Amino acid sequence: MIRKLIGFCCLFPQLLSAQYLPGKNYPQGYFRNPLNVPIVLAGNFGELRPNHFHSGMDIKTQQRENLPVHAAADGYVSRISVSHAGYGNGLYITHPNGYTTVYGHLNRFFPALEQYVKQKAYEQESWAMDIRIPPNMFPVKKGDFVAWSGNTGGSAGPHLHFEIRNTQTEKPLNPLLFGFDVPDTRAPEVYRIAVYNMDKSIYEQQPLMVGVKKVNGEYVTTTPLVKVRASQAGIGLNALDRQSNSTNPNGIYEVMLFDNDIPNEAFQLDDIGYEETRYLNAHIDYKVKKGGGPFIQLVFSLPGNKLNIYHDIKGDGTIDLSDGAPHHIKLLVKDAYGNSSTVKFDLQQAGEAPPDPPCANTMYPESRNIFENNWVEFFLDEAALYDRICFRYTEIPSMNPKAWSNIYHLHTPLIPIHNEFDLRLKANKMVPLELQHKIVMVRSGMGESVSGTTLENGWYKGRFRDFGDFHLEVDTTAPKIAVLGAVKNGANLAKAAKLAFSMNDNSGIESYRAELDGHWLMLSRKSNVLTYTFDEHCSPGAHTLKLTVTDIAGNTGTHVLTFNR
Repeated sequence: MIRKLIGFCCLFPQLLSAQYLPGKNYPQGYFRNPLNVPIVLAGNFGELRPNHFHSGMDIKTQQRENLPVHAAADGYVSRISVSHAGYGNGLYITHPNGYTTVYGHLNRFFPALEQYVKQKAYEQESWAMDIRIPPNMFPVKKGDFVAWSGNTGGSAGPHLHFEIRNTQTEKPLNPLLFGFDVPDTRAPEVYRIAVYNMDKSIYEQQPLMVGVKKVNGEYVTTTPLVKVRASQAGIGLNALDRQSNSTNPNGIYEVMLFDNDIPNEAFQLDDIGYEETRYLNAHIDYKVKKGGGPFIQLVFSLPGNKLNIYHDIKGDGTIDLSDGAPHHIKLLVKDAYGNSSTVKFDLQQAGEAPPDPPCANTMYPESRNIFENNWVEFFLDEAALYDRICFRYTEIPSMNPKAWSNIYHLHTPLIPIHNEFDLRLKANKMVPLELQHKIVMVRSGMGESVSGTTLENGWYKGRFRDFGDFHLEVDTTAPKIAVLGAVKNGANLAKAAKLAFSMNDNSGIESYRAELDGHWLMLSRKSNVLTYTFDEHCSPGAHTLKLTVTDIAGNTGTHVLTFNR
């Protein structure tokens, strides 16, 4: 009887979740491990990343490259993507059961596919590409070798990025819900909770941060009774998850909020499309994170948040404290394998928060917001803001000798913007005709970004996705190119396998083009390093390789290398 009771207690959190949240009916065991080594995760689905949710499993490749990658199930190669960012070399296999698997950061594809991709590159004269492939061209069986693992694209170390997508919607799904053998008996770890005044904008307040500790298997706040100056409160939490065979701090799967034992609100991290992944910045307290704090996930939805991960059960995440009584709050935190942790504390109103000071320029979510004066103009569309802000603007003279405008402080980079927006600035001194097409717009403040500009009726227009400090600058400096490995003109490269170049620029690289003896040559890119792997396009004999790099201001750098094979 005692054993049965213990078993019921272990299952109770899962039963609660299944009662109130939609169940998942994904096929179990249909997909195999795409590698021949055990699955050890460096990252999981829903893990919080800068400006996006992680969309799959990052599988460790034992700190090695070129492990064989296998088709997870029968299907056909339906797409290939090649880029210096993102997934680098990415392979997509469409399966007959309505799902597509994605394999990212690959070094090479299987020989026939590798040759096909190279042929397309030379036809298009572009190494970067996104190719849709007919169903009958490259069919595969479950377990077929399809690629070698690698470290291409936006990868900081060797691993395989693996996704399962709904073929029809193209939305990535949580692979850990498909029955992969990933040992996991570890419950999520919770570090702190945050309490918000729901009558205020999240960007016009500082949350009350409360630490937690584990007592008798449950997390409790360090202060048992948490008092807050708000009649309507919302909850956020800082938590992560680890698997049994990995120490990597990965993401949680689900949180359910209870108010006096009544389920109020929950979220599940599954089925998040690429068109909505940037809403991560609305799911977290962006201001806290951007200011150097931890990831705080909100168990309520901001007004401009369009994510479909939230489930209003018997509330919307708002806790009504106006009765003055302590409310018994519980958070049930789960991973994809059903391991759960519980956080318990009491929450009570302790007076009203002071009203916000008057605001001269309030900007609202789900509204068009415009700012304009004699020097600055911008427009934010309805999707740009997640919560209201009191927009603040100042300007100061620039001490930069390359600047052609004042510095314009547009609010603060601590506030997220969902969409790119056009920003128009005027120069505060006459720009000579020969420099007008060399003007770039620079944003500083918590990192720097640069945009090329177009001149429209006296206004220089750039495009950005963050607030910050902006000014106009002239860029007449050409990109710098260097041959890596101390290769000099006239070198004998008969025994060399590769040839690599670095490219650097102040404002940013726009494009590059390599020609061998006057014909386009395919150079792959990793960050700002370009590599040519010697192949049939470079026959024995003397050769001239010309590399041209163009920056966003239109400045061009050229490097010519002569060598023998």
